[in-house]
Amino acid sequence: MTERTEHGGLSPEERDALGDPREERDVLLDFPGAAELLAAGEVPPPRPGAVAAAQAAVAFEAQRETGPAVPRRRRRLLVAAAAVAAIAVGAVAYPVLDLGGKPAATASASAGRFLDDMAAVAADAPASDAEYWKVRVETDNQDDGKRTFTTYYARNGAEGKVKKWPVGEEWLTWPQLDKLPTDEKALAALFPKDAERRSEQILIMLEDSPASPRLRAALFRILADTPGIELIGEVKDSKGRPGVAVETVRKAWYSTGPGKDVTTWTKDRYVVDPDTGLLLENTHKTRGQDTPADRYTWLEVGPADRAG
Repeated sequence: MTERTEHGGLSPEERDALGDPREERDVLLDFPGAAELLAAGEVPPPRPGAVAAAQAAVAFEAQRETGPAVPRRRRRLLVAAAAVAAIAVGAVAYPVLDLGGKPAATASASAGRFLDDMAAVAADAPASDAEYWKVRVETDNQDDGKRTFTTYYARNGAEGKVKKWPVGEEWLTWPQLDKLPTDEKALAALFPKDAERRSEQILIMLEDSPASPRLRAALFRILADTPGIELIGEVKDSKGRPGVAVETVRKAWYSTGPGKDVTTWTKDRYVVDPDTGLLLENTHKTRGQDTPADRYTWLEVGPADRAG
């Protein structure tokens, strides 16, 4: 009677060549989170951006595919299984999955994927026809200390304060924002070609402007294609609210007298609520200085039925 095996009637040499499927299974499940994956059953959807970060990790590893220690097919399966498991158990942070001792993906690539995800989140937000826009922000800097401001902007500009936001060489009012194109290519053409100036203007818009959901989505998509933005990961702002941080580094100048210009580098960190696409906080710090960062924390940004 022929002995039945998991490989059928193959010879011992053929079985060795194929490998034991139980051994491959054990290899595939040899990563942090495997036990949780097996026991997870139904799990809630991953946070926005988690899938993109894991996909970036898998793509990076698939391109690398070096090292004789693990056969190519098994290596691909291991990477994919680790990525899926990280998503399934909610273990994904940005940029995540350090495989083989190297970052899974460049920070800028992960930032782009996260910002694209935020574009989708922004597009799903409800539109508003409210006549007022409320902004409540807490600031903390070396000059003024900690202060909280609440401002109402009127759509028609007749009441309240008239606020303008930069778009290229123009400063636009609320009604003018409503007339901007929401196609990202047409919209991007209105902003500066310089990446630093473009990202700065778009982030100012995303901080507190009454941009429509479709306009905010387009702004995020433009930002995703703008170089110089790095993804930091999951953080909490100064109020303990969870978010995802991105950073930009910019060159700045100041003068101490005629012909005495000093070049500095500033680092701006923006904390985004991944569930709403709203900016929670911005910190602005000059690198190499011991003084605390200037902080702007948006406590409330949104439509209001009346001023006050």
